[in-house]
Amino acid sequence: MSVEPSRSRALRSTFQEALNLALTRGRFTSIYSGLGSDTRAAIDVIAYDHPDADADTIAAAYDAFQHEHG
Repeated sequence: MSVEPSRSRALRSTFQEALNLALTRGRFTSIYSGLGSDTRAAIDVIAYDHPDADADTIAAAYDAFQHEHG
């Protein structure tokens, strides 16, 4: 899926922010974030595992984002 550059940057920023909040505060992702359902689900696994999310779970979130928004 190809997205226009400015939208792509905005989604990347949203992804990074949501991932950071999941890692540091255990916060789940809003359905209104603009991120795809697989990306949100992957981030929510990290939030659920907070503070014990592992590298494989984090990598899965990056993979989901790349697949949906790459």
